[in-house]
Amino acid sequence: MLSPTYTADLSMSDAPRYWTPEFVEAFVQAINSDNEFQETASGFSNTIELRCFDTPSGEDVAAAYTFDDGKIVDVDLWIDDAPSSDMRDEPFDKSVMMARASAPYDMWVKMDKGEIGAMQALTSPDYNIDGSTIKIMSNMGVFRGLNEVAAKIDKTY
Repeated sequence: MLSPTYTADLSMSDAPRYWTPEFVEAFVQAINSDNEFQETASGFSNTIELRCFDTPSGEDVAAAYTFDDGKIVDVDLWIDDAPSSDMRDEPFDKSVMMARASAPYDMWVKMDKGEIGAMQALTSPDYNIDGSTIKIMSNMGVFRGLNEVAAKIDKTY
């Protein structure tokens, strides 16, 4: 578990690599301190899992973010050697989380850099989202906000 109050002091030379524990910690701090995201996510209390397959270090990474009134209050981080059949074949449990998005590292990087938008990702066979379409669509501002905050974080790929 990662503390949602982690304070990152990252200069450009210390920028974390995308989808590492250090990036996840910086992401939690950024989400919890971003005023625009906090306005958008006010009242949002749910768990969203983001899964990234085939990172440059040969790992699959899953991060389940639990929100309470727009703040991340818990992170469950799972890292396994790629391809992790345990992770990739894990059934989606809607009683535990609202949504789960899964994609290969290259797809996450394209989204982070703004090379593809949400609609392009959703129509790609490489991007998969599980959960209630109605709940996901009614919280698209939260999902867009997560991507916008992540894109602002200094990082390496």
